[in-house]
Amino acid sequence: MPRILIVDDESVFRKGLRKMITSLDGNWEVVGEASDGYDALDKLAELSPEVLLTDIRMPGMDGIQLQQLAGGRFKDLMTVVVSGYDEFAYAQQSMRQGAKDYLMKPVEREELGRVLERLGRELAERKAQPVRNEEPWQVQPLLKRHVAAHLTESLLKGKTKDSDLELLREMGFLFSSPYFICMVIKLDKYSVEKERYLRGDASLFLLYIQQVVQEMMDRQTKGISFVQSDTEVVAVLNTADPQQFLSAPGSLGDMIRRQIRSLSNLTVTIGVSNPAEGLAGIPKAYNEAGIALLYRLIEGGDRLLDYAKMTERPHSGSGPLKWSWELLEKSITGGRAASIGPIVEQLIEELCSMAESPESIHQQICKLLLYYYELSEELDVTESWLGSKDIRKVLFDVCSLSSRQELAEKCRGLLITLTGCIAASRAAKDIDPVTAAQRYISLHYYRPLSLKEVADEVFLSPVYFSNLFKQRTGVTFIEFLTHIRMEEARKKLAFTDEKIHSIAEETGFGNVRHFNRVFKNSSGLSPKEYRDSTRAVQAASMDSKGAET
Repeated sequence: MPRILIVDDESVFRKGLRKMITSLDGNWEVVGEASDGYDALDKLAELSPEVLLTDIRMPGMDGIQLQQLAGGRFKDLMTVVVSGYDEFAYAQQSMRQGAKDYLMKPVEREELGRVLERLGRELAERKAQPVRNEEPWQVQPLLKRHVAAHLTESLLKGKTKDSDLELLREMGFLFSSPYFICMVIKLDKYSVEKERYLRGDASLFLLYIQQVVQEMMDRQTKGISFVQSDTEVVAVLNTADPQQFLSAPGSLGDMIRRQIRSLSNLTVTIGVSNPAEGLAGIPKAYNEAGIALLYRLIEGGDRLLDYAKMTERPHSGSGPLKWSWELLEKSITGGRAASIGPIVEQLIEELCSMAESPESIHQQICKLLLYYYELSEELDVTESWLGSKDIRKVLFDVCSLSSRQELAEKCRGLLITLTGCIAASRAAKDIDPVTAAQRYISLHYYRPLSLKEVADEVFLSPVYFSNLFKQRTGVTFIEFLTHIRMEEARKKLAFTDEKIHSIAEETGFGNVRHFNRVFKNSSGLSPKEYRDSTRAVQAASMDSKGAET
């Protein structure tokens, strides 16, 4: 009984074909279904069907690429392709690759019956002929790279199966050395003239980089490189001596960086992982290379960034980063969109120069954007600002950036758009002065604040503002300011090891004695007593959780 395998990324279509084949001819057996080309290769090896019935358009590996690979590995396999009306050129290409026939979607019962009948006759004739000697499997170089890149991408995620590794070996990719190193290579967009970058296809820049990387790898070691996304190239190196491939001058990564700059006037930044032992270590190495690349925010572009060196950088010990948003706040709420670009660029340049780690930079940027997200919610302009985007997606995109220029460009665009939304909103014109004052105090509590300064900020006289604030909030201006400062002080005492006099300065108190007195009046404990008591509670909680586990 002839056996057939159905391949399509839509389960409804697979089930429909199975039912149609079964009802058409009892001589055919549908031995299995596959949802993509890679799944199909496994099923072909496992089930040994005589006929492959495959869709043309599928994610990952399309029907033509599947046909090329399957035709090389399974010499007697007959292929029938299924295509839509607008995919006829693909069908023609598939026929040139040796497909026995093609069917148009939606597949008609009579047409499918005709094809199966003809294939059945041909299979019967084959069985009557002498057995042929099989020729060695030959894979087209471009297809070979495509498949190997897909399988290596699975390695990065720790999801590669034994059959995938066997396919890599069959195509000549032998990872026989004990150590693996990952490199993530990013194009420094600012090294490309803006007009040239916009005029060209961004993927072509990355394809060029990938080709240079692969050529240089082939000369020195085993490994594979591929375009991982629209922004980065990934290289996986397999070596017995990992030290020669790390970030030292003259290493492979250094030569790649210099070669690309020499040949094309493009610059790249490369994150390099620690050596990982065995295939199981590749996902960790890939993650390390990505983390190393984030330090481009601090170190700048056109260089190698070694994970071990970046994460062991000495900290300056300067304490929490002080970053003022005052000028930005005035421009956004005042509708001055033209001034936002230079302010954002200067703020991010200062932030990246002062920060100790990429995480601290992203933390500050997320804090800034969340602050303005809350403002947009308050003014009911979030939808006009972000559209259908969720703020979490916006923050995720920001935290994936590793270039100062790209970070500034992203924030500048977001904040200029927000400024326009606020300016166009009636709520912005009628913004509540008490709410605006509370936000201003929350933003500037760390420095001396007077009633007059805050009243001026919301365009009210000090006397009127003082009375209005007490009437609306139930507390005086000083009581509210003190409450904000005490809340911040409690957080710092509980969760940091900063000295008490530093916390006093950072929460707006002129001297530590005044801070101690106000804190005790507010909390009933001195700052030291409060810190000791919260640490004791935290330690007891940890002990309790440990006992439970």
